[in-house]
Amino acid sequence: MSVAPIKDAEKVQTKVFRVEQFRAPKIAPERQAALEAAEAEPLDMSVESILADAKAQTGLSDFGPMDFTERLAVLADEVAANANLWRFAKAQFRSACVKQAANRLKNKAFLDSHPQVDAEVIDRPIIIVGLPRSGTTHLENLIAADRRLRHLPVYLGSEAVLAPGETAGEDGLDPRWVRSSAHWDRMKQNAIMAAMHEHSPDHACGENELQMPDFTTYQWEWMAEVPAWRDYLLGHDQTPHYAYGKRMLKAIALQFPSERRWILKGNQHSEQIPALIANYPDAYIVQIHRDPLALLQSVLTMRGLSVLAHQKQPDIQAHVTYWVDRIERMLRAYLRDMDAVPVGQRLDILFGDVIADDIGTAQRVLGFAELESSEESIADMRAYMDSHPRGKDGRVVYDLAGDFSLDIPALRQRFAFYTDRFQVKQEVK
Repeated sequence: MSVAPIKDAEKVQTKVFRVEQFRAPKIAPERQAALEAAEAEPLDMSVESILADAKAQTGLSDFGPMDFTERLAVLADEVAANANLWRFAKAQFRSACVKQAANRLKNKAFLDSHPQVDAEVIDRPIIIVGLPRSGTTHLENLIAADRRLRHLPVYLGSEAVLAPGETAGEDGLDPRWVRSSAHWDRMKQNAIMAAMHEHSPDHACGENELQMPDFTTYQWEWMAEVPAWRDYLLGHDQTPHYAYGKRMLKAIALQFPSERRWILKGNQHSEQIPALIANYPDAYIVQIHRDPLALLQSVLTMRGLSVLAHQKQPDIQAHVTYWVDRIERMLRAYLRDMDAVPVGQRLDILFGDVIADDIGTAQRVLGFAELESSEESIADMRAYMDSHPRGKDGRVVYDLAGDFSLDIPALRQRFAFYTDRFQVKQEVK
């Protein structure tokens, strides 16, 4: 079904952002002085201290199976040992570890007190699969606008359950939503980040977030330079960690009962198809294919902002080498494993189709998942597009060759194994 696309450019005056610091990174002298002054402050990155803080924060002590501490140690030790990271960056990472350890405590308490969680059924979910910056979030949010579906909002991806005894405030708002909203307010103070990736409380997010309290998922790679962690992650079967995430999705379903089917997404899924299918055998898998060079220019810029802010001497070349390799690994893994999806349950679509006719493509996905197109569905999606026009927070322009010293023809050849297979349209000249 073809639906005439909404011409957002006619509705929105788009701000344009350009990040130019990658070519010659430098820190303002006053900022440099403040960062250096803080370096002498002690920072305990040990697993024991992280767990102790999580216990103090929640008043809980039962983490459940303790195998996760090995994974936490790999992460924390690698970040602690990085002499090129400012102390404040290490402290931020430690805080993220404490939060996820606290989430693990809350998750365990909730599961213990709600044994009926395991009776919840995640029936025939639609799962969007695709690499980072490939349009998965937009397509997920657009399809999630259909009133017949439900999605995982950012605030529940961040905290699947409340702490024991925690309730809504006098305003009736869920405390998790309030905390998530405050986090988004801080995030969007960086106008470039706001333009690149909305993370508001009700926005759809990837369910890989639900695996973070199990101290797994490639989400951690977005938070620090952790190549040893990547190798550790890829050296272990992720099936049990996907099971942990699914159990927490069931916990969310129990808290918010609904007969609606789930629309989900995860960038990590591209290289974890067997683990995904083992846990969601009746899922409808939708893979978006986009020009790898377009992915890279966005990934390198988005993750590169943290490199500029967090490293004492921003190592842009190492950053580029890591993510070019990472994207290639994920694409090769998808090609290796895609036929593990049962026949009739996989749909491959092109990013160009989403851009040319996003609502029409979304309707096509619904039909693939055995949900008929309807006027109500189209109206739901148009309403979403009206409230989320492209470019409402601005757009970022890129220069892959100039900013990151990459050889475009060589990259094209490197990724030909993938682009030729799916006839992916070139976006980067």
